[in-house]
Amino acid sequence: METSARARNPRGSGMRLHDEIIDAAIALIDETGDPAALTLRGIARRASITAPSIYSHFPDLAAVTTAVLARSFDELRAAVQAAIAAGGDPAAALVAAGRAYVRFAWSHPARYRLMFDAAGYAPDAVATFALVREAIPACADAGVSASDDAQADTWLLWAALHGVATLEKPARADYLRLGPLDRAALLETLIRRIARLTPAATETR
Repeated sequence: METSARARNPRGSGMRLHDEIIDAAIALIDETGDPAALTLRGIARRASITAPSIYSHFPDLAAVTTAVLARSFDELRAAVQAAIAAGGDPAAALVAAGRAYVRFAWSHPARYRLMFDAAGYAPDAVATFALVREAIPACADAGVSASDDAQADTWLLWAALHGVATLEKPARADYLRLGPLDRAALLETLIRRIARLTPAATETR
C-alpha cells in the first residue's frame, strides 16, 4: 500500500501562525481597550509563542498593525454588506447598514479608533463607503429617496455615522445628562434625513 509523502505543516509555517498573530493582536486591542497596548511581546504572550517567532511572518510591529487594520476594515465591510443583504427593500437595507456600522464601532471601540486615526490606512478602507454609495441610488431608483447626488449624500451619511460611533458611546455614564433619548430611533432618523428617504420607507418598528 502506498503511503502519503506529504509532510505535516508545522504551526510556524504557512499562513496558520500568520493568522494567529493577527488574531492575538486583535484580541489584545479588544480586551485592553487600548491600541497602545499593542506590542510584539504582548502579541507573543497572547498567542503563546516567542516574540522572535513573529519575525518569520511580520518584519515589525507596524506590519502587524497594518494587518490588523486590513482585517478590521474587512470585518466592517462584511458587517455592513450582511446587513444590506438581509435588509429586504432598499430603504430598510440602508437603515440596517447604518445600524451595522455603528454597532461595529460600539462593539470594537479601541479598534475603531485605531482604524480612523491618522495612520489607520488599509487598501480597502473605503470599501464600506462604496457599499453605501450603491445603496443610496438603489433607494432613489425604487422611488423611496429624493437623493440626486449619491456621492455627496454618502459622504454626509458616513460622516454622521462616524460621529454617532465616536461621540455617542453607550458605556459613558456622563451622557445620561443628555436626558432620555431613543437612540435607535434617532439613528434611524439621521439615516433617513441624510439619505432623503420618504417617511413611509423606513417605518421599521
